[in-house]
Amino acid sequence: MLSAVIAGSASADDKEIHEDEVKAAFVYNFAKFVEWPADKISESINLCILGESPLGFSALKAIDGRTAQEKQLVIKLLNKSDELKDCHIVFIAASERNKVAQLLKSAHQQHALTVSDMDRFAEMGGAIGLVKTDEKIRFAINLLAAQEAGLVISSRLLSLTLVVYDENNRPTP
Repeated sequence: MLSAVIAGSASADDKEIHEDEVKAAFVYNFAKFVEWPADKISESINLCILGESPLGFSALKAIDGRTAQEKQLVIKLLNKSDELKDCHIVFIAASERNKVAQLLKSAHQQHALTVSDMDRFAEMGGAIGLVKTDEKIRFAINLLAAQEAGLVISSRLLSLTLVVYDENNRPTP
């Protein structure tokens, strides 16, 4: 399943793979192709989930404990008052749309990769937005947002994206 996901797109109906599992597999693979500042990464990669989402905790919990970059992936469900300081990846649910600007600013200050499946997430300043096109899950990358967070995204991942927003292709909010 993971090889199909990292190949650039995956159909939600392929072999009865549920859409949420495909999205979770994408998030897991993102952890493999992002480089955090050396002083930010520890013995684990913490994936923090903020808000309520159909994807949310249950699908992402399935990748808890897997290894990416020789680090264990740890899933954390955040409360609204929790800080993002120990998060390496922050999955922001669509339920948090009204606070997305504030959350992105905080996450970028903490050098966290921001990911969401809410509409136009990469255009709003998130690093990676999961997008459904032609019944397939794809992703858009906002390279400017990743750079603002001090992250380096592998060219291998960039080559698979639906769209890359960068200095030559700025998003229009």
